[in-house]
Amino acid sequence: MKSSGTKLPCLIAVAILIASAAVAQNQQTAAATQDGPSPSDGGSSLAAAARSAKAQKTSHAKKVFTDEDIDVKAGPLPRMKMDGAENGDEIVAAITSYKATHTEEQTEAAVRTWYDRYDEMLVAAIEENRGMATVNSVNMSNAIEFCQQGQDYQQCQSRQMSEQRGSRSDQNQMMKNNVLVMRIQRVFMKVRSGLQMNNLHYSWYKIQNNAINGDDL
Repeated sequence: MKSSGTKLPCLIAVAILIASAAVAQNQQTAAATQDGPSPSDGGSSLAAAARSAKAQKTSHAKKVFTDEDIDVKAGPLPRMKMDGAENGDEIVAAITSYKATHTEEQTEAAVRTWYDRYDEMLVAAIEENRGMATVNSVNMSNAIEFCQQGQDYQQCQSRQMSEQRGSRSDQNQMMKNNVLVMRIQRVFMKVRSGLQMNNLHYSWYKIQNNAINGDDL
């Protein structure tokens, strides 16, 4: 029979072996964590990445332009009034005053900055109307063809009513665009006359019309 003195060193040795195994296991776990997630963690990692991407997208919301933004983009000349009486004469007077105290290059740059701002709006409104008119025409044509080929009268009626509702909504937007287009075109023509009176002739100053060819008015 062994004495208690012999058992103590054995117990100590066993304890050391257990501690060494635990340390080795911890090191392996840490290495696996650094190398990347295990296949079993793939789903949670992808979900976290999706949430992160969504948060970043939300944080970069589309900027809403204010009157101050428009003033800066329009340059030193007055903004074009979209409501009430038009202010073409005010803009022409401002160009005349600016020309008196600035070089020809500076005057052209100021007029070009102002013009580009509203030409962009004019072209966008015209193109939106053209696009909506094309889509409405195709949709109504498809609805008619659907009714001619189909046997279900109720589905035919539902389809036609749906297209008519969409068309009415587009017509309202097109009317708003037309008001904007006519306002910009009228002011552009008045300003062009003012430029000519000031002996300012710019080949780039063109007024987009509503026709498909987009010729200068």
